[in-house]
Amino acid sequence: MATDPLHSPVVSTAVIVDGYSTGTFLPPAFARLGVEVVHVHSTAEPMASMLAPDPAAYRDHFHCPDEAALEQTVQALAKLRPVAVLAGQEPGVPLADALSERLGLATNGTARSMARRDKYEMAETLRAAGIHCARQLKSSDPAQLADWAEREASYPVVVKPLSSASTDHVYRCHDAAEVAAAAGAVLDSTDIFDRRNTEALVQSFLSGTEYIVDTVSVDGERFVCGVWEYEKRVVPGGRNIYDLDVLLDPDQAPVPELIAYVDTVLDALGIRHGPAHAEVIMTPDGPALVEIGARLNGNLNPGFHDVCLGANQADLTALAYTRPEEFRSRYAGRVYTKRQAAAVHNARTERSGVVESVDQAAVDRITALPSVHLMSVKLGPGKVVRPTTDLLSSPLRIFMTAPDLDTVRADHHAMAELTDAVYRLAGAERRPRVLLLGTDKYVMEACVRNGVDAVLVWGAAGHDHGLAEIPPDITVLRVDEHKSPEAVLAALHRAGLADVTFDAVQTSDEWALVTAGVLAQHLGCRAIDPVTALHFRDKSLQKRRVAQAGVPAARVTVIEDVHDVTGLTVWEYERAVLKPVAGAATARTAVVGGLDELRALSGRYREQHTAQRTFVLEEYIDGEEWIVDGFVHNGELRFHAVGRYGSPCLTTVDEGLPLWLRHFDPKDEAWAYELAEPVVRQALKALGLRDGVFHMELFHQPETGRLVFSECAARRGGALIHEQIQAKFRVHLGEAALLSALGRPPRSDITYRPDVIGTSYLSGRSGVVLDCPTPAELRQLPGVEFARIEFPVGATFSGTIDNTNHRMGQILVSAADEEELQQRFAAVRDWFAERLVVAPQGVTGRELRAWYRQTRPDADFRDPLWH
Repeated sequence: MATDPLHSPVVSTAVIVDGYSTGTFLPPAFARLGVEVVHVHSTAEPMASMLAPDPAAYRDHFHCPDEAALEQTVQALAKLRPVAVLAGQEPGVPLADALSERLGLATNGTARSMARRDKYEMAETLRAAGIHCARQLKSSDPAQLADWAEREASYPVVVKPLSSASTDHVYRCHDAAEVAAAAGAVLDSTDIFDRRNTEALVQSFLSGTEYIVDTVSVDGERFVCGVWEYEKRVVPGGRNIYDLDVLLDPDQAPVPELIAYVDTVLDALGIRHGPAHAEVIMTPDGPALVEIGARLNGNLNPGFHDVCLGANQADLTALAYTRPEEFRSRYAGRVYTKRQAAAVHNARTERSGVVESVDQAAVDRITALPSVHLMSVKLGPGKVVRPTTDLLSSPLRIFMTAPDLDTVRADHHAMAELTDAVYRLAGAERRPRVLLLGTDKYVMEACVRNGVDAVLVWGAAGHDHGLAEIPPDITVLRVDEHKSPEAVLAALHRAGLADVTFDAVQTSDEWALVTAGVLAQHLGCRAIDPVTALHFRDKSLQKRRVAQAGVPAARVTVIEDVHDVTGLTVWEYERAVLKPVAGAATARTAVVGGLDELRALSGRYREQHTAQRTFVLEEYIDGEEWIVDGFVHNGELRFHAVGRYGSPCLTTVDEGLPLWLRHFDPKDEAWAYELAEPVVRQALKALGLRDGVFHMELFHQPETGRLVFSECAARRGGALIHEQIQAKFRVHLGEAALLSALGRPPRSDITYRPDVIGTSYLSGRSGVVLDCPTPAELRQLPGVEFARIEFPVGATFSGTIDNTNHRMGQILVSAADEEELQQRFAAVRDWFAERLVVAPQGVTGRELRAWYRQTRPDADFRDPLWH
């Protein structure tokens, strides 16, 4: 919207305080009305974190950084006979209120200035007016904020600064530890306006869809400039970032209800003049304010808004201040008209580095998309690209409009693969480099095949096991323990690799997940976030998050020290499963029926001096044990395969059965995928996995069709799950794990075989292994496509099965149906057992000699006489 200045009486001056960011659109808007502008800085030095005002756009500049300079600034501005004073950006609101009030101009006044800036005061003012909003507490003590969250709110809660913007340091937290950590991060930082955060705010989580409501007012009469719906993505660390702002029709639900609610907010906060940008969540209890700023929308672009809305907030603001009667007659009490579909996309990246140049060809490919109106390339050469955590770290802003929303969404999808190509980063031509914690032969193979340089940290236990073969192209660092950050960092320094740039830290080892996240933060590269990793490790935290998201899960009781359970006096379960809080493979896992059995197990573990002492009691869940294996990219489930164990893992261990499993066929057993997919998506979203492979276990109750969450690991499954997935679906989970770690989309061109494909363990007998069939011999048997012998000849094998990793070897078998699969499993196991040679243990020399005579009847080892 523009007004012809030739037919406008010339007015002197408008004053803009802190004309940063979209405040840069105000000088040309006033100029179109024949009004000159001057600028007032509310700080002694310019704010470096936002787009700076154009000095040439202003006739003069003033600085008013404190109360002492206020009177001098008022006197200087009074000489200019200004028609308006307004804020160009958030930090200028209080000063604009003070100056406009002192100069006798249209003003929102100083009485409620702090309620318009300080998020705590904002909500308290609304609460006093009886307006629905979040519950909250502010404090400089993280422990106090965490205690409030435990007592007053249900998780999740939101922690953020009191007076920042652009989702700066806004965290969604799921327990007290996360609240304390987030509050600490806020208090250790400055806001985007370079001001130290001395307090942090915790608020109850407002569940629902979030919307933008933009307005311009004259003396309390407002025009609604636009209502937009936020579509967000969750990034590692639990932060919600803006992805797409979609323009809504003014008469579609819930727009009228949102507008009516924002009217009450404007009145309560005293915003009677000028622009306002409100963010509101439509909760089950009705609209609730997230926050409001007495300034322009940060995603404003006047030309774009003119196309899709016929007007824009900057020009409307200038009109409201300079020609209030014209504004009233044309706009007051009305709402916008949606001319065509529109959206604003704030791009996300996981890249980091210094911009060397902008690839114009990549820019042209994006701007050539049908709906792209304008693309804002936010960084130039020398600027730093960092992984996106908020609006400020979004590298691109793309304005899209078209006659229909389908075109906009299609272009939004198409540009997802193009945005990272816009910036050429210094050193980007080098090969990617990853730090691998522990050996995964399929990840190492993928490194070689994809041209990725790898540094492998190899722990002593893994090295001594001797099964892993390391490709010659991979650099090896030997350490005592690859799960120790200290050991890994020391090895990097000893090898002269401490200053090498890594792109990611990757591990397939359950026990090294948190270590990978911690090391990546130190090295400044990608990996699973440590807190997210923790929730994939700790069974109690994991089930709490999943249950809070509405996924059925077993109840859990934490036992801080399994060596002493005297404090547990009430038994809450019919039956329960006792297991380490962060274990794997059913090690030290048992079903207990009451306190007496628990105390007996406690005594046994104490006598054995077990290293693991924090355990959980989980409610026992009946049913078939299902597995789901797959990968996620950018928070989207890209591939998943659903299967089942032959018997639940606990049954397998308790009855000494050989473990076996298979994945369902997506066509012939589509019902299993239809049942599992929504549960898998919901659980992964709750746990916060954005990029990576996963192995999930569920309990299926056939009589009801109900699925109950058991547990999930942020790594590929054990046994021969990799081989089984590759054989059935042609998906390489090792490569998916590597590409996910690097932030690249794993290949998902999936084709599947109609055969039934399963894997089974090969058991052994107690004693010293002297000989066994080779993998090549096993592959000669009907249906055997792969075999691995993991137990070395000469070692002592225990026949007692105490976890699901207990085996001599494994086989991958294909068949026409499950009945044939079972027959082939049985035949291979029998054939293997007949040819396995194991010397008995714990017997006398006479008995051992008798066994050997029976085993080798062709040989005579008696003590002979010499003749």
